[in-house]
Amino acid sequence: MRKIGSLFRLPKKNNRNVRGGIAGQGKQPVFTSRAAVQHQKRGGIVSRIRSLFKRSARRKELKRMPVVAQRRTPRGLIPVCLLALLVSLGFLLYSPLMNAVSGMNIFKIQDISINGCRKTSPSMIRELTGIRYQASLVRLNPEHIAAILRSHPWIAAAEVTRDWPDVVVVSIKEYIPEALITQDGPGGRQFFYLDKSGVVFAPVEPGQDMDLPVITGLEAKDGGGGNGSRSERISEALALLKLVRQNNPNLPLQNLSEIHVGRDAGMTIYLADYPFPIYFGVGAIRTKYSRLKRVLEVLYKETEQGMTIADVAYIRMDYLENKVLVAHSGSG
Repeated sequence: MRKIGSLFRLPKKNNRNVRGGIAGQGKQPVFTSRAAVQHQKRGGIVSRIRSLFKRSARRKELKRMPVVAQRRTPRGLIPVCLLALLVSLGFLLYSPLMNAVSGMNIFKIQDISINGCRKTSPSMIRELTGIRYQASLVRLNPEHIAAILRSHPWIAAAEVTRDWPDVVVVSIKEYIPEALITQDGPGGRQFFYLDKSGVVFAPVEPGQDMDLPVITGLEAKDGGGGNGSRSERISEALALLKLVRQNNPNLPLQNLSEIHVGRDAGMTIYLADYPFPIYFGVGAIRTKYSRLKRVLEVLYKETEQGMTIADVAYIRMDYLENKVLVAHSGSG
C-alpha cells in the first residue's frame, strides 16, 4: 500500500508548487513559482496602502468642503404664525366689536351703588365720578374714576367695580378725624383735621365739627432736635388720645381741650372745665395717664382739708420718679 500511495504523489520540479491540479481527473495542474507568489503578496500590500492614502486624501477634501446645513422648518413656527395672525385679526376687529357690544342695551348702566359715605354723600360721589345712567358699562374706566375720587380731601381710598351687566359699584373709605391741628393754608393759618395715623387730610370748613382736641405747639417748618421731630411729637399726642378715648369718668374725651407738644417741655394738656396745665413731659405716656386718672378722682372729691380741683394751679406728672406734684392755687 505504501508503494501504491506513493505513485499518486506529485513530484516537485524546479522549485515549483502544484496549484489546482487534481490527479486522476484529466486536468492539468497549475504550477506557481515562489517568486510569483511573493510578487502577488507585495502587490496586494501596495494596493492596500494606496487605498488607505486615497481614503485619507478623501477625508481631508471632505473636511475642506463647506458644510451646507439642511434647512428644516421649526416645529413651533406654524403655531407662532397662527398666533400672530390671530393677534393681528384681534387688533383689527377690536374697535368694531367694542362699538357693537357697547351699543347693546343690556350693557347700559341702570344702577350706581355707592357705599362708605359718612362726611360725603352719594349724590356728591356720583357727581365726582361723572357716571351717567344709560352710559355703556363696557366703556367704563374704573381705575380712572377711582383716582378722581381719591383726590377728594376726605376720601382715603376708593374702589370702582363693574357688576355685570348694568351696575356700577363704588366703595369709598373716608378719613376719620382724631384731632385738630393748626397749620398754614390758602387763607393763612387755619385748622386742619388729623386722623389717627397722623395724616393731615382736610381743612376745617365753616359749619363743620370742631368738637375735637386741638394739638398745638407745632410750627410749619418744625424739624428734628429737642424732644423729637414734628412727627414724633404728634405720635405722642395721638398715643395719649387713644388712651383718653377709653372715656374714663374722670377724664372723658370731651373734657380734653388742648394738647400742647413743645420742643423742650414736652407734652402739656388742658382740660375744658378747668384752665390749669397738666405737665406730662416726654415719654411713659401710659403710666402717667394711669396716675392722672387716680389724681383726678381724688381732686373731684372734696378732701378733709377742703382742697378741690378748683383750687389746683397745675399738676406735674414728671415731677419726680413715681411722684406727682399737685400745686395749690393759694400756695404761690
